[in-house]
Amino acid sequence: MSVGSDPGLARVRDAASCRQWLDGLRGEGGDRLASIRALFERLGRPGIAADALFEIADQARCEQVRSIERWLAPLAGRVDRSDDGGWPRLAGALASLRASRDLFKRAYGLMLERDGDGTRSIIPGATDALRVAMPLARALDAQARIVALLLRHRCAVPAGEWEALCALARHMRRTTFMDEALIDETPLVKPATARALFVYPLLLLASDLPARSPAEARLAERLASRMAAKIGFRIDDGPPAVHAHGPTLALAPGHSVRLDTHRVPASIERRRQQWLQGTAATTRRHGAAPPGDAQLALLVDLERRWTRAALLVAGGAPRDGGTHAGVDAGSNAGSNADGAPAPGGARLRFGLPRVHAGEPSARAAAGAGNYEFGRWEQNTIIRLALGADRDRRKPAELVMAEGEAVDRVAIGRDGRIGFDRHGATPRALPGALAALALPQGLVLGRIESVEQVTDADASALRGGRVTLRRWPGTPMPAGVRFEGAASFADVWLLPGDPAVGELPSLVVLPGRVRAGARALLRERERELPIRFAALLERGSGFERLSLRVENQ
Repeated sequence: MSVGSDPGLARVRDAASCRQWLDGLRGEGGDRLASIRALFERLGRPGIAADALFEIADQARCEQVRSIERWLAPLAGRVDRSDDGGWPRLAGALASLRASRDLFKRAYGLMLERDGDGTRSIIPGATDALRVAMPLARALDAQARIVALLLRHRCAVPAGEWEALCALARHMRRTTFMDEALIDETPLVKPATARALFVYPLLLLASDLPARSPAEARLAERLASRMAAKIGFRIDDGPPAVHAHGPTLALAPGHSVRLDTHRVPASIERRRQQWLQGTAATTRRHGAAPPGDAQLALLVDLERRWTRAALLVAGGAPRDGGTHAGVDAGSNAGSNADGAPAPGGARLRFGLPRVHAGEPSARAAAGAGNYEFGRWEQNTIIRLALGADRDRRKPAELVMAEGEAVDRVAIGRDGRIGFDRHGATPRALPGALAALALPQGLVLGRIESVEQVTDADASALRGGRVTLRRWPGTPMPAGVRFEGAASFADVWLLPGDPAVGELPSLVVLPGRVRAGARALLRERERELPIRFAALLERGSGFERLSLRVENQ
């Protein structure tokens, strides 16, 4: 029997019958969540009084929240939601929360029609008025969970979801119950107040979760949930303006929020002292946390992000130093360092180049038993089309011809480049090596953050927003023959800057070489003996080492 034809739904008319229906629910995960969503949608029809409607919805809400936690548990610690199983789970949870939000809004509207506008602004603590405000608080809770789920799962929040959050917060503020403690068996924040429900997603946005490791993200989420109740806010219409008491968040066209975070530094300092004294038992109970030094560094970074006077743009929150002072380049549809549209297109390629891998010596060294279909033939058609001479003269162009097209490129002055990609393979993961061919030239760096981009109603994924931290200099494909090797390995060569004493560097596969080792570098049409000087950086699938050219 399908969920929509469940005859038990029609018998849910009050809190007692709802409890009986919930106790009789069968199934786990998505089926259980779909049944609760069907209940919310059926209750949205006319026929049930406001008080009974709220009691039913509030009772089912607790089971809904617990079911969502169990349903999304397999996604914990994962960065990419673009596979077949990840996004359907998250989309199902979001749809269920939207259904509960709409039902609580309906219950609040029915109570206002019955009791009149006099309940909007009365003295806090009056039981009847709080009863009328509770459905609105629950609707705000559901919307805060929608936005928080998207942020915690590294998805860009559509403007419509931010607008809905602001609208509910404005209505809640009129009730004068923004700071009233709400009874909640499954709280999203502690203490559970309407203020904390609204501010919590804003702190998550300012935390830059797409650039965090899973452990760092969990710690940022816990801190945000406990500090949200202490932060003041003001919702503004029109163009956003930076103020001196905290960040300003541009959430949607015509909507922005100013946060007053002057109490955050003292709260973070107390938390820092607790960790220094070894009293972070609560943090350890909730799962693996970063090492002590990483915890303290994260506290410093979160304090800066939550208290600085800067403008953050939702859908592309700025990293350190955007295109304009405090303004994110990612909010513009393809911009350069001056905020103007970036001409032409761009191509993206992950990992090391593949130029020398097809040479006969490399094939012989690999051995016949290690043949991989398509590996040596990968560039054959492109090489024939471009010609052998062009192959030698422009190896970077040959390598990047295999890349995927990306758009909405935004180049920041701080060395970060944001862009949108619309394919799911290969996966873009933080820490991975990537090259980007721009009209201005080729750049190389490591992926700093990945944010999933959804449709306008967050019902389906349509791509990802990637931020690349570029390394200085224009890279070029090269080959290097390590000591004892029979053939050249593909690497990226980055030129140094003699003016500041910066050495050239090579990006190679991890574990292939150490500082002090010698090798032979093939660069363009010459070969140079080199010695590796120092390990500069290690990432996912690569190492970057500085080098010196040996005297010949």
